[in-house]
Amino acid sequence: MQETSAKMGSGVNESAETLRIVLPLMTRYRIPASPENYTIWFHYVADDIPGLNPYIDNLLEQKSPFTAEVNEHIYKQFLSEHDLQKAERVSKSLASALTETTSALRHTGSEADHYQNVLSSFDKSCGSAQSLTDVFDLLSSVLKETQSMQQSMKRLQQDFIVKSDDLDKLKQELEQVRKQASTDALTGLHNRMTFFNSLEAVDTESDPLSNPYCVVMIDIDNFKRVNDTFGHLVGDKVIRFVADSLRQSIKGRDCAARYGGEEYALMLPDTHLGNAVILCNKIREHIAKTNLVRSGTKESLGQITISAGIAQKRSGEGRMDLLARADKALYLSKERGRNRVTAAEE
Repeated sequence: MQETSAKMGSGVNESAETLRIVLPLMTRYRIPASPENYTIWFHYVADDIPGLNPYIDNLLEQKSPFTAEVNEHIYKQFLSEHDLQKAERVSKSLASALTETTSALRHTGSEADHYQNVLSSFDKSCGSAQSLTDVFDLLSSVLKETQSMQQSMKRLQQDFIVKSDDLDKLKQELEQVRKQASTDALTGLHNRMTFFNSLEAVDTESDPLSNPYCVVMIDIDNFKRVNDTFGHLVGDKVIRFVADSLRQSIKGRDCAARYGGEEYALMLPDTHLGNAVILCNKIREHIAKTNLVRSGTKESLGQITISAGIAQKRSGEGRMDLLARADKALYLSKERGRNRVTAAEE
């Protein structure tokens, strides 16, 4: 490993020391400060993921630039598996908690059956009791069993309180894992995988004749200029600005996703091509009219524009063919001068 690579523990002090090394490294190699990239380089310094360090060291030796595509590839290859492992761990913990709760219920159920038998026996024995002493003995036995049953129910109640808290925590953690797995870390939009899942669901239930849907491919124009002029941190802010514009413009079952790098995708259910064009032009005009500036110097970033390509689902058309037509329409928007929306032929 070319940089400091001592393995760190999991304590607060060790984590702080790791972060102290991580930040200068990311600055040196011009790595955008996104949550995913922080995770990559944190584990690089900690040297705790097999294969990650040799892979990055090789890129450093070749002086390969850490582009958005390279960073995304590294995360998917080496870190996505950890997300799956976390989901698996939470799932097992949830199953264990449910098993323990079921066991407690069965145990208490057995005690309840025993108590019921004691009461039935008492009822029968009362009728045959020969003396007051016999009755007192029976009552004493029932009282003892009643106290035991009360203690058992109290333990069960306490167990349920603890397990309920555990289940609530596991539920929150499981929701966090699910969100992380379906969301782009930089923008908060859906990621590509979630987009494809949404597309599959809409495609299955839609009819191209009665309730057609459209897909849109969107790209930030001349994005390299922004990165080269102002740096990757500003570039990330532009990516988030466009993402926010998309999020604020959709509604209902519409799906906005970061497709990769500076490219986005929209899935618009129950939408004809003409209405999709109107929507995308509104988004395009809003972005083009917004004057973005650097937070510190208030220096203008220049006009930020997008290009878009739209395709409406044809009867019998495959989903990948539909996306290919939208992508071709996007290419035409770029070819015709950018800052425009192009509709694919129906």
